[in-house]
Amino acid sequence: MDKDAYLEINASQRPALALLDAMGYTYISPADCDKQRGSRYHVLLRDILRGQLRRINRYVYAGAENEFSAANIERAMEDLDEPLTDGLVCTSEKIYDALLLGKSYPETVGDGKMLSFNLRYIDWDNPQNNVFHVTEEFAVDSQDRQHNARPDIVLFINGIPFAVIECKAPHIPVEEAVGQMIRNQQAAYIPHLFKFAQLVVATNKNAVKYATAGTPKKFWSVWKDQDDEWLQTRLKALVPDRMPTEQDRNIVSLFSPERVYELIRYFILFDANVKKVCRYQQFFAVREIMKTIAENDEHGNRQSGVIWHTQGSGKSYSMVFLAQKIRRKFAGSPTFVILTDRDELNKQISDTFENCGLLGKTKAAQFIAASGDDLVQKLKGNPSFIFTLIQKFNKPDAAPIYPDHDIIIMSDEAHRSQYGIFADNMM
Repeated sequence: MDKDAYLEINASQRPALALLDAMGYTYISPADCDKQRGSRYHVLLRDILRGQLRRINRYVYAGAENEFSAANIERAMEDLDEPLTDGLVCTSEKIYDALLLGKSYPETVGDGKMLSFNLRYIDWDNPQNNVFHVTEEFAVDSQDRQHNARPDIVLFINGIPFAVIECKAPHIPVEEAVGQMIRNQQAAYIPHLFKFAQLVVATNKNAVKYATAGTPKKFWSVWKDQDDEWLQTRLKALVPDRMPTEQDRNIVSLFSPERVYELIRYFILFDANVKKVCRYQQFFAVREIMKTIAENDEHGNRQSGVIWHTQGSGKSYSMVFLAQKIRRKFAGSPTFVILTDRDELNKQISDTFENCGLLGKTKAAQFIAASGDDLVQKLKGNPSFIFTLIQKFNKPDAAPIYPDHDIIIMSDEAHRSQYGIFADNMM
């Protein structure tokens, strides 16, 4: 073994595996993985996935709980392994939707009736029911077997690979691991692993970058945890006998099971065939906003707040992530009012929401307030979204509107124009 390989294994890969084990991931050897996969082209741990699909799924009919048929369990596994016909990102989106929502399968009930019931791949409501595994040197065959690859570490939830980690020796730039990860996602290599990946990480112990499947090199990011008390408490418990490294901090921040659930469920989106995962600033900004939303004053109102963004820092996506999390986490049907002060900004942000799928199949134009009168009519209803210029609040004498649902207002460029007479009219 050469020096670089020795340092990669002993300074990065083995400490990562030991930390993940301490975090609750069950280690499974490459040989045991091979037994479950069927072949090295396939990447699902089928025995674990089959057992978990049986364990976390029941359907209720006539007041009684029933197990899904063995045939539907097998079909669900096959259906999850989407072919790459439409390319990596489109395929990844189909798999992501299945992980988030499950799939529907028919079962015979009562007097031979066929009814469809939802089968889940991950139990989001009862996270303790899911299982996490980790393996190393995960050898995967390419389609032509000429471009096989062997990622250093792969993480699984319920037997489904959700993260890939590429390790390097401390003196090798982390960008080399990024380049290797991007190469392995190409069609000639092993995209059939990365179609399942929600997080990909490159590390050399002292530097770490993360992304999601299909992310170009220039958009790989660093994670700086803003919940320092949580992180330090976790590190003290998990790494008690040495000084924590940057790799340790990132693995705890990104792969603690509670963070995995949060990141995958709320902070991944698809914007016109581009898959994105949040930056750390967006993650913690949305968290702080959620705390504010959860608190009411004595009149039942919530406090407002300001999130400062620099130009190009992703404020539109912060809004998308916030709306996505609120809709997925809370019951009810709030109306989100997205405020801007220029037509081009209004179109840009409404297009972003449309491209990210938050408007369903409805075009963004249907949610844009065409005039002050149109805005009033929209506010009297309960649309999912309203995109409007602050200038459309131009009815100072309009009667107050008392909705029977929550209205959440998000203002872009709030420092520039979201105040004064139009803001008074809005309130």
